[in-house]
Amino acid sequence: MSGFNALNAKIAVLRRGLFNSEDYEKILSFEKREDLVGYIKENPIYKDEMLKMYQEVVTYRYATEFMVKKTEVDIFRKLEHFLFGEDKKLLSAMLVRYEFEDIKIILRSIVENENIDLEKDTLMYGMENHVDYDRLYRCDSIGQALDLLKNTAFKRAFFGLADEDILRLHFHVEMNLDNLYFAMVKKAYVKLKAVDKKIVEDYYTSLVDTINIQWIIRAKKYYNLSNEEIFNYCVRFGKYIKGEFLKELVYSAGVDDVLQKISDTRLSKLFSGEGSSAYRDMQARAYVRQLNHLKSYQDTISTFLKFIIQLLIQNENIVRISESKKYELPKEEIKKYLITT
Repeated sequence: MSGFNALNAKIAVLRRGLFNSEDYEKILSFEKREDLVGYIKENPIYKDEMLKMYQEVVTYRYATEFMVKKTEVDIFRKLEHFLFGEDKKLLSAMLVRYEFEDIKIILRSIVENENIDLEKDTLMYGMENHVDYDRLYRCDSIGQALDLLKNTAFKRAFFGLADEDILRLHFHVEMNLDNLYFAMVKKAYVKLKAVDKKIVEDYYTSLVDTINIQWIIRAKKYYNLSNEEIFNYCVRFGKYIKGEFLKELVYSAGVDDVLQKISDTRLSKLFSGEGSSAYRDMQARAYVRQLNHLKSYQDTISTFLKFIIQLLIQNENIVRISESKKYELPKEEIKKYLITT
């Protein structure tokens, strides 16, 4: 019997909540964001979180993005019950992404001396986390918070950080946590059985390629960093961008030079348009490329990963549609901003 039978059966139920072309046509025809919220209220993917957050999502535009992230956590936790051994450890590593988002929120509240409701304002409060949220939130200063974090499983991301320059500290924390997330996921997927390892590795190394490209371009365009600093913040295990080629991109003369070097590779397909638009949606295109390559094999992790990518794409589209309603953009204009599969 397949080790993924129960998981795939649960995913089959949740898949009923994935939008098809008719759903998108209806959603895009709504005149108000409130109509979109009402449409997804009973959706099997969103209904649990919508029961808790419906009024907030209707009232506050930014609550839509928070709700879909809460939904992602909720879906991961539901599917966690159907995985065992190394497969379950992978899912736990994937969840760390959301715990890192919470740590950033709590640190920001300490820096800005802002009161937050941990239960309402974080994604994973009350769950089995690596960090004690209550204890972190009670810290009187960012220095105290860093000392606490240096004694957790995430100490690698905070080692050597001080609180002299708060703006620079935020930057270092963000970059270090992103690097640590991919390191933790890799540590988990290399222990999967061969066929599953290949599936997950293809997905994550492709994402790492896009993230490294985005980071190198952003660093050269907006930050006054040395090439050594830029290289230090790159993730090392991309699919195509690694080793000497990664160094070549980092040590390029400028953004145009980076783009020229990438144009000679298969990664050029991730770009469209000119200027900033050429790399704005690279990660979205990487999602679509991976989705198109994945097959729903019954006895591999492929069905799970395919569903997660579909969910991430759909949630990003919901946020984009919700934002577009604020500006009262026409239907055909909104379509231009959506991730299509």
